[in-house]
Amino acid sequence: MTDRPLAPRTLEVDVDVFDVLERTAVSRDTDINGALRYLIAVPTPRTAAEDDGED
Repeated sequence: MTDRPLAPRTLEVDVDVFDVLERTAVSRDTDINGALRYLIAVPTPRTAAEDDGED
């Protein structure tokens, strides 16, 4: 995999998605970009199906 330089991107999101980003930004005292970075970095909870095979 080759590393490409970072470039600005424009994303179009639904109003509901923007609302979540806006509320996350306010609660984290950041901007929309900071909210996106936070939501991408937060680990997702495991589902019950993933837990079944580990016992």
